[in-house]
Amino acid sequence: MTLHVGWTVLAVVGVGGPAALACGPAALQLSPLAHPAGTCPAEGCGRPAAAAEDGGGAGGGTCRSARGAPCGGAPGRECTERALSAWGELQDAGTLDCVAAMLSEACSLGDGRACGFAGRLWLDGHGVERDAERGIALLLRACDGGLAPSCTLAARRLTETADDGIQGASALRTRADLEGSCWMGQADACYRAGLLFYFGRDAFPRDRSLAAQAYGHGCDLGDSRACNNLGDALAYGDGIPRDVDRAAGLFDKACHLGEALGCANFGYMAEHGEGVARDAARARALYRDACTTGDAYGCLHWDMMAAQDAGAPADPTRALAQWTHACEHGRDARACAFVGVLYEDGPDGMARDEAKSLEAMARGCALRNERACEWVKSRSTDDDE
Repeated sequence: MTLHVGWTVLAVVGVGGPAALACGPAALQLSPLAHPAGTCPAEGCGRPAAAAEDGGGAGGGTCRSARGAPCGGAPGRECTERALSAWGELQDAGTLDCVAAMLSEACSLGDGRACGFAGRLWLDGHGVERDAERGIALLLRACDGGLAPSCTLAARRLTETADDGIQGASALRTRADLEGSCWMGQADACYRAGLLFYFGRDAFPRDRSLAAQAYGHGCDLGDSRACNNLGDALAYGDGIPRDVDRAAGLFDKACHLGEALGCANFGYMAEHGEGVARDAARARALYRDACTTGDAYGCLHWDMMAAQDAGAPADPTRALAQWTHACEHGRDARACAFVGVLYEDGPDGMARDEAKSLEAMARGCALRNERACEWVKSRSTDDDE
């Protein structure tokens, strides 16, 4: 299978203030869950002085016990619930440090809500020394986990806190806006966020797991490119456990949604019997259909199958050896392009080598193979970004 749809997208759409992002709802505030009647907010509610001094109440006890080991070995979600309960029962805002410690550890244990609540505490300086940079980082962790309100709040605060000197604030705001738009239902935003996480651009760390997550949501929302790219991640176990059955299904879905590369990738699965029954005729038809729309990957595989019909080896390892020799010693442009696509697939179906693929395609292009030149152009546009 070839890599992702979107080698050229980053150069075309960029990541700064995309106009495609529709306005979302008003910024949402992160606050602790409502507590049963009779408890006090974190700011206090006039509790008698004697009671306040002894730190009584369930919240105070929970926080005192949490200071040494904030979550006490509890899972992240359970620790978050304890922290929110303690927060609701506290009578003195000055004792919020224990709640902050619990939420911070729960965040590190993978609970996204805890990241959002902790981020708000550090942004506002409630119970902890104000640290806008740390607060934004925590909100972005919650945003990465699919919590749209945290994305919205991070974007708003990054606009309002220009004087805090947060490095890369503009790029971080773009990231929060794009992820928030994804979680609020914009399929194209999910696809683009996935690409940015995949390649690691600007404020988006290179994180294949987050890329797969964004693609998954985009695919659920009907984006054909996101479906194809999630299928690619599953086919190679890139940021997500390998699952060729799911990968084949996603390529088929992408194909039916109109993504030519999805058709070509599904053709590869059919040709090699990965996730779907081996069927050379079906593979050939899928490659042909993809090629008809101008997809270079589909065209090259369709050409390779024709070469196999004429006697070329079908086994990927033997084919690689033959085409490499023809490319390097015979200056055969088509052979160089075949070498490029074989390295893109991985001769054993797993060991993809994009650098060798591009090198072979560049040689094929220099020898005037049109498909190889199309391939090189699409890749070099992204590399220059």
